[in-house]
Amino acid sequence: MNKYLKIFFTLLAICFCSQTAHAVGLDEIYRDLVRDDNKGYLPIFVKNRNQPELLFEEDFIKAYPQAEVKDIPENKPVSLIDERKIREQQRLEELKRWKEAVKAVKENRVTPVELEEIDRYADNNDPKAVEIKAWMYARGIGVKQDLPEAFYLYQKAASLGVKNALQNAALVYKSMSRFQRENLTSFKK
Repeated sequence: MNKYLKIFFTLLAICFCSQTAHAVGLDEIYRDLVRDDNKGYLPIFVKNRNQPELLFEEDFIKAYPQAEVKDIPENKPVSLIDERKIREQQRLEELKRWKEAVKAVKENRVTPVELEEIDRYADNNDPKAVEIKAWMYARGIGVKQDLPEAFYLYQKAASLGVKNALQNAALVYKSMSRFQRENLTSFKK
């Protein structure tokens, strides 16, 4: 029994003593724990003993003479607006412009502003925008009627996965004149 206790305590001592001790005091132990939790970095709230305390601008200039100190206006309010909220607001405004453009096409009152919005989406290969633009060219709403362009746009919409785009392309093809059909080239990119 005594032999087994000696072996147990020896193994226990080897397990605990195999790692080198990094910290001497409680402060260093706390730093090591925080550093391990933060992937090797100490957060700003943990005081670093190796760095001087720089509370005043003069102390900073003495410690780091090569650094530039820019004057910060004291009365200037700090903007605390969240950038995510700004991006969300911009996205909502963009969505509102898109919905207004689609509504204008439905009501046959397309202006250059709505046309530009639809073109921007269609140039980015938005399937709905490509289909709307094809419909506009087929009907002559907001643009001059151009059946070959409508035919190409319906083909592009079909390649983007729009349902019934091929059937619409076929209908546009049937309504083209013989001259327009003969001048069709392969699928435009």
